Amino acid sequence: MRKFVVGGALATLLMAPAHADDQPFVTLVTTDIQPEHGREIEQWLIWKSGRPGVSANEFVSRTELEYGFTDNLQGALYLNNVWERERIAPGPAAVADFAGVSGELVWRLMNPYFDPVGLALYVEPTWAPNEHAIETKILVHKNFLDHRLRTVLNVIFEDVWARNGSGGFDRSSALEIGLGASYNVTPDFSVGLEFNNEREFDGLIVGTSSAQTVSAYYLGPTIQYVGHPWAITFGAQAQLPTATSSVPGAVIGGYAAEAENFRMTLRVSTDL
Repeated sequence: MRKFVVGGALATLLMAPAHADDQPFVTLVTTDIQPEHGREIEQWLIWKSGRPGVSANEFVSRTELEYGFTDNLQGALYLNNVWERERIAPGPAAVADFAGVSGELVWRLMNPYFDPVGLALYVEPTWAPNEHAIETKILVHKNFLDHRLRTVLNVIFEDVWARNGSGGFDRSSALEIGLGASYNVTPDFSVGLEFNNEREFDGLIVGTSSAQTVSAYYLGPTIQYVGHPWAITFGAQAQLPTATSSVPGAVIGGYAAEAENFRMTLRVSTDL
């Protein structure tokens, strides 16, 4: 873990339960990143289930290797595997699976342990045989109660190019706003809550014109245990029945028709 040696700030950080590269959320990102030359490997397992009127399941495996280029610049590489099954009664089930890769770069501009707030910029391009995407995030992070309580705001922009049946690519995008709070009950165990508003658009939100199609909301708890060099994080979220849309059929019974009703994430990580 990172060791800060900056005058009187050292004593404050020694009392803090949060770890310098610790991420206590599963859908949100703090500005706590790897120190220079720090390395960590993470295994993500994600399950998404249910849509209005559809039997749908999606399993995602992501293996991530992080590296700290400097104390304020972190890079990562992901290997992604996705398996999907969908069935609309009384028809047969459709099954698909594919693999892809993602890259990640996080540039921290302000450190929440030394500055009034933490601030970072995040970019993640993804490539798969039938889909390409680029995701950019603005990360805001503020600690309270001697760093036992961590709060975050993430603003996320994503552009997606999905291959269609004619061999071209359909363009879509998303704007997401996420809020989270995590409290260290003990120095190694934390509990948190994550809230997400996810807005889908036809067209690219970055670079071209686009039109919003649906807005969905998610809420759920997260827990984390850190026993160095290992950490385990688990979170679950349910879609709230408050989705909105001006497109007929995009919302059914208050839920976004093309978004999962429930999702769970397990992440296991270790320092290298």
